Amino acid sequence: MPHLIVEYASDALTAEQIESLLNVVHTAAAATALFDQSHIRVRAIPVEHYLVGGERKPFLHVRCHIHAGRTPEQKGLLSETVLVAVRDEGLPVAVVTVEVVDMDRSSYAKHSH
Repeated sequence: MPHLIVEYASDALTAEQIESLLNVVHTAAAATALFDQSHIRVRAIPVEHYLVGGERKPFLHVRCHIHAGRTPEQKGLLSETVLVAVRDEGLPVAVVTVEVVDMDRSSYAKHSH
């Protein structure tokens, strides 16, 4: 925990940019000191069909799924830190957004080897 899911316009980024972006998002989340670095999970999902403001403008959206219980200030720190890090990459997208989503601990299940 947390799970950081990067959705991006499939035609906007190269494979190298995506790999770099995953590292940037991981590093940004770790920099908040809200999570054990070894527990941070980051993945990217390309979106082929999209519109932004009714037009086909490249976008990047990061959803940060975290266990419920963090303060609004902690959530704000996470979203702003990730936003700044991604924005500063200078990727060819029209808009970058970040969202923090609370996960109910009672409904989250996990199995690890």
